[in-house]
Amino acid sequence: MIIDLCGYLGHWPFRKINNNDAQSFVKVMDEYKINMSVVSSLNAVFYKDTMQGNEEITQDIKPYSDRLVAFSVINPAYPAWEKDFATCIEKLGMKGVMMFPYYHPYRLTEANAVKLANLAGEAGVPVHIPVSIINVRQRHWMDTNDVLNTGDFISLIKNAPNTDFIVSNGATNAIASAAKDVDSKRKGKVYYDIQRVEVFNPAFDSLMKAAGPEQIVFGTGNPLQYLDTQFVKLQYMNVT
Repeated sequence: MIIDLCGYLGHWPFRKINNNDAQSFVKVMDEYKINMSVVSSLNAVFYKDTMQGNEEITQDIKPYSDRLVAFSVINPAYPAWEKDFATCIEKLGMKGVMMFPYYHPYRLTEANAVKLANLAGEAGVPVHIPVSIINVRQRHWMDTNDVLNTGDFISLIKNAPNTDFIVSNGATNAIASAAKDVDSKRKGKVYYDIQRVEVFNPAFDSLMKAAGPEQIVFGTGNPLQYLDTQFVKLQYMNVT
């Protein structure tokens, strides 16, 4: 079974993307034999009120509930964020939280960000924080140049010790190595994907050593990134 933990539906403001609605997204999944995908709303990242995007995606995926699982985008800098979190998890049935501190913006060391992470842990849902949505070296001039701050992330996992985290689309090998000591003392786990980690150089070996194979997950960034690249990695990883 192949489970993709990093997918997006909705519009990207800086270029046209295809297969970004649930129906066409699932067709791509079928083409690549992906059984299930976790998706979140790009619209929610850029709407002033993230809930509008969260509500859109839950409606979009309803016919594909056996294939698509939605994570909520929550902005802890927004006044109604606690209500948004409760609505997403308790009423809309969303299964995780996406945090984008470089877009909304806030720091993961701020009290509300820490509180959100702990609320997710109490609710039994993971927090997914991409290092970036796209490679910022190829960004549009109006897009952010910021990415996940590793020091702030380590502070967050330390202050939310019971929460599971997912880190994707970046130098996850370096983050896992930096977070290893803190992570080893936590009840919650930190999972890392290999979207931006090459399997033919020491980066992948360092990720395996720092995180362990049980905490390495598969993510594609579909439809913002090419899926073939990730499947080539699976073929040559030489792990089971």
